[in-house]
Amino acid sequence: MIRRIVFGILAIALAAGVSAQTAPAPPAPLMFYAGQPGRLTQDRDRQGGNPFASALVEVLKQKPETLKDFTSMLAASNARHSGGWQQLQFPKSLPSWRFAGEGKRVALVLINADYSKSSNGVYSLPGSAFDAKRVPEALKAAGFETTLVLDASEDAARKAMAEFAAASAGTEAALIYVGGHGIQHKRVVYWMMGDYPEQDPKWLPTHAFSLDDIAKAARARSVNLVLYASCRDDPFLKR
Repeated sequence: MIRRIVFGILAIALAAGVSAQTAPAPPAPLMFYAGQPGRLTQDRDRQGGNPFASALVEVLKQKPETLKDFTSMLAASNARHSGGWQQLQFPKSLPSWRFAGEGKRVALVLINADYSKSSNGVYSLPGSAFDAKRVPEALKAAGFETTLVLDASEDAARKAMAEFAAASAGTEAALIYVGGHGIQHKRVVYWMMGDYPEQDPKWLPTHAFSLDDIAKAARARSVNLVLYASCRDDPFLKR
């Protein structure tokens, strides 16, 4: 009898191990950029914030049926709110995921608006501060369990991303919105922390997050979206 129990426990443990090893990896994140490489984005439009945020809020209220509908609507709205300055860059191939479907959806909103601690003359962003209020509200209204991380330290932002990675695993969909100052340096897109030191790329590993690293926090089983509202110019180009 004891032998049967032992073998039963071993069988359950083995099955659990095999299940964990064979669990499918989350789909690759789909990156949506508010603007083109080498271009700035606007901090404030007539709505009071980034045109990309205005577009997102507007489109979510319209309740798009599919991801393709969401993308085409977002692209048109982003261009309109920016007066044509911001042209959405998005994946050429999109899955046939129903944006209006069921299942648990989670969102992480990462925004830096206060750059008063930066020593390289970077200005703070009142538009991003406004977006920190309206973007989470719009996502919650659209059915996303939403976490806001505003003006966090590098350690706090890293902790929030780790927690979101754990929370998003196994959900239907995960969305990460990134706002604040950003750059694209040597083809890598970065989100800049509020205390970025003097204008030098050597601080990127400690005072910025690459968008690729941020995207790793989205681990939903059906679709993972990363919405990047920030600039893609390179202030270090002449260095």
